[in-house]
Amino acid sequence: MEIKDYITIGIAILGWTWAIIQFIISRKHQKYDKILEKRFEVYSNFMNKMDEMNNKMRTDPKMIFGTSSELMATLLSGEEEDRNNALVKFNTELVNMTKKSVEPLLIVNQELNKLKMVCSNEMLPKIEEYKKLTTDYSDEFRIVLNKLSSNKDIEITAKELGNIGHQDRNVRLMTLWKEIETMMRDELGYYSK
Repeated sequence: MEIKDYITIGIAILGWTWAIIQFIISRKHQKYDKILEKRFEVYSNFMNKMDEMNNKMRTDPKMIFGTSSELMATLLSGEEEDRNNALVKFNTELVNMTKKSVEPLLIVNQELNKLKMVCSNEMLPKIEEYKKLTTDYSDEFRIVLNKLSSNKDIEITAKELGNIGHQDRNVRLMTLWKEIETMMRDELGYYSK
């Protein structure tokens, strides 16, 4: 063999080696891009669900205040039978309203489970803490609702309903939400490029 044959074989080996290296690098980037696409999909679905949930949680103030004003008008001006009927109607409407307000918490937990599947190890503890806080809120809400039907003292029930969602928990939920949102952006890398 001549030198030009060795050079040709060397160039061919280098070419094949370079092609294999490029393939491996390209494959690695494709996997990373697929992970980012999946994260983007899950994160954007989560954000959309949270927006939808927030819209559902905002109830018509006329519904709440209208219900209580009807109750008060009947309690003040009605006879005993009308009062009892008004209290039963109010209790039914209150239970229906609370059922509607608990549904978004269930949606949040479902969406947080999806997030846990694709998030980074750094975000996972924050999501678990957020889930724990929302579950805690939901459990407390259910306990108060159970007491509502069995408790005869409306002042105690009103006080318990007012204490749901303690200020510390609400503040922590807000800060956790902002931290999670920032971490989502960082993981997707849109603002770092």
